[in-house]
Amino acid sequence: MNLDAIRLQNWYATPQGRLVARLIGESLERWMHPATAEGACGFGFVHPYMEFVISGREGAFAAAPAEMGVVPWPSGSGNRAALVRPNALPYPDGHFERVFLVHLLEATESPRETLREVWRIMKPGGHLYIVVPNRGGFWTHRDATPFGWGHPYSPRQIRGLLEASFFALRQTRFALFVPPFSGRRILRSAPAWEKIGDRWFARFGGVILSDAEKVVHAVTPLLEKSYNLPRASSMVLPLAGNRGAVNSRRRDRD
Repeated sequence: MNLDAIRLQNWYATPQGRLVARLIGESLERWMHPATAEGACGFGFVHPYMEFVISGREGAFAAAPAEMGVVPWPSGSGNRAALVRPNALPYPDGHFERVFLVHLLEATESPRETLREVWRIMKPGGHLYIVVPNRGGFWTHRDATPFGWGHPYSPRQIRGLLEASFFALRQTRFALFVPPFSGRRILRSAPAWEKIGDRWFARFGGVILSDAEKVVHAVTPLLEKSYNLPRASSMVLPLAGNRGAVNSRRRDRD
């Protein structure tokens, strides 16, 4: 499965996809208070999760990279989804309070440039929420799901990437502990898997959830200091064409 919008939409329409969206969405909802639509934006394929992280839809935006493609969002009303270039987002500086990234960092060729551009459009102190495949989880080994494609991350890798992009990592969690199979028995037992996994083997969760804050470093001005330079001692310099006069003065002093 390639990470293109149509295939992602079709997968999330399956029983397994709907279950995954609910499990991850509920984890995000318990972890954070849903943001107001005004000042919120989602990048990547965020459609299945927007209802969990945003209260209301008016004023919210969804965007996807051109390589992925885009499907209209929300359904049944005016479209608020657009195609963008991840390293040149069409939004002004300091525009969004909260930004959500799903199915983006694992698919982009330059995640650091993408995060630096996201940093630009966020307000100082704004929060960035990221969902990425966990390198140590089971879902990265199943390419029949979207989490088996692209570049997975470890907690250390995602921390380093965020810090290099001027974000401060505040919290990290794991989710999606149900095995990556679509059998009915597995899907029905998903709530039990989530409870057991969250308590006993959290690091094997299928995805990593990260909460990072935009950091703006203050510039310390240089202090004005007065420097007392030593005064140069007076001395006689010979002038061109007048060496004899200088020599005669030296003889008179002797």
